[in-house]
Amino acid sequence: MYSIRSDRPLDRSTQDILSAIHDVAAPLALPIFVVGATARDILLTHVFGIETGRATLDVDFAVAVEHWPQFENLKQHLLANDHFNSAASITHRLLYRTSDSTIARPIDLIPFGGIEQPPATIKWPPDMAVMMNVAGYADAWRAAVEVEFAPGRSIRVASLAGLAVLKLIAWKDRGREDPKDAEDLHFLLQNYAGAGNLDRLYDAESALLESANYDPDLAGMALLGRDAATLAGPQTCEQCIALLDDTAMRDRLALHMARTRAGATDALDAAYTRLTWFRQGFELHATGSPSG
Repeated sequence: MYSIRSDRPLDRSTQDILSAIHDVAAPLALPIFVVGATARDILLTHVFGIETGRATLDVDFAVAVEHWPQFENLKQHLLANDHFNSAASITHRLLYRTSDSTIARPIDLIPFGGIEQPPATIKWPPDMAVMMNVAGYADAWRAAVEVEFAPGRSIRVASLAGLAVLKLIAWKDRGREDPKDAEDLHFLLQNYAGAGNLDRLYDAESALLESANYDPDLAGMALLGRDAATLAGPQTCEQCIALLDDTAMRDRLALHMARTRAGATDALDAAYTRLTWFRQGFELHATGSPSG
């Protein structure tokens, strides 16, 4: 189990939201975990001490349900808490506001599991006209890590490798409108080695480090690819590899990633390099040996 660093505590509002969600979902026996930017910040900033530099008000959760009434039941139990309110016209969103705050924090609940029809796709009620790709969520749930966010209180959080998978798929679906998922993937690639993986690279994964000419950052990018492919099921892997092997998609993804270093002359080349090592990591999962 991971714990929040004493010098990087979560703000009280986030702690309260995590507690409220956990206290409702646990008695209902619903598998639920933190995803999105909050999961990124919990692990990178508050566990490993790596500042992400991009604050977020949103707190996103993914929840496994067998049927839609279970999802609605979860929402109704949360709405019984005076701090939660519905968000008009957005089925999966609640708003959280403390009694002394004028700012409402969006809480998104993303369902997956038995409601997927066909697999990896959900159709939102009531008319089932709006579809959402939920590929990777079941995989990320299985690989989620437990984080003690307050003394004696813990919740499951998407692992960094699970987040990489979810970010890649999310960018595929909405990257034309919003590059933030590419930016998040870029940040994960830059920091995976330093997020608790250096010992792995100098020990169990030393062959991978050697293949990167002993550059831990490059080796970390390949390790992220390998870890992502390891947790991903066949269908999820297929979506990720199809994107990474599509020249037009990869070019656009690299361009979006490069925006995080706007003005740097090597920004685009660096983005291509990171994607190349990440893609090699996927291959390593299949071949079992570094490819250089």
